[in-house]
Amino acid sequence: MTSIKSWAVSVALMSALLLPVATRAADDVAYEAIKNHDWIAAEQQLQAGLQKEPGNVSRQLNLAWVYAQTGRKTEAAALYREILRHEQDRVASLSSSGGTSISLLAERGLALLARN
Repeated sequence: MTSIKSWAVSVALMSALLLPVATRAADDVAYEAIKNHDWIAAEQQLQAGLQKEPGNVSRQLNLAWVYAQTGRKTEAAALYREILRHEQDRVASLSSSGGTSISLLAERGLALLARN
């Protein structure tokens, strides 16, 4: 379970790092909400951000995670699959040692859904 939590925090942190400074404030609120398991606040912030920027993959990944954590596996899986269709070769930098592809993050999310 710890690896799942650390994966989720990594995805949420990645979101904050990929965004322009102007959009970070709302995403920081979403990140803190995810860290604190405040799924309602996280979902509200992420959906509001996606209304402004529907193609923001970081927000999509985090929203899929929120869906999974709130028992909405079908919605989470659909969002992960959409990400896989559109973002197969983008790279998100998760650490100074390199990056993880968006596709890999979405595939990991789907795999976690299948195990639970």
